[in-house]
Amino acid sequence: MTLSERVWDELVGRYGTDLRAVIRYHPVDYEYHMREDVRRQYTDSDVQSFVDEAIINQLGLESKVDAVDLGPFRGLVRIFDEAWVLIWPDSLDEKSGFLVTLERDGSPVGIDAIEAVDAYLADEIGPRMPSTQSV
Repeated sequence: MTLSERVWDELVGRYGTDLRAVIRYHPVDYEYHMREDVRRQYTDSDVQSFVDEAIINQLGLESKVDAVDLGPFRGLVRIFDEAWVLIWPDSLDEKSGFLVTLERDGSPVGIDAIEAVDAYLADEIGPRMPSTQSV
């Protein structure tokens, strides 16, 4: 079972149909699991664009997080009318991580769920990830 499958299965168990997508991205590829109706909305090119944007934003944050004393950087949350988006990098200088989206519009899922996803990734998935080299 891949890490993205493991995360998808765990989060579907927790959030059911409120889980929209789990994308595990790397510098040159990605693997994803999406709720079927969400998958129909996006092409592979769209998914690649989401991954590219996550990597660009992640690399752009590296110098900014050192400018403030807020503790270690853990991820980036984006709030849209229809979804919560968590971008959870392996590290800021590695072009890899997870992108997790949860339903927001008409859903009871809130920021507490994003915090729980962050904790799950940090505690359960992070230690299982193989060490990777920066590219």
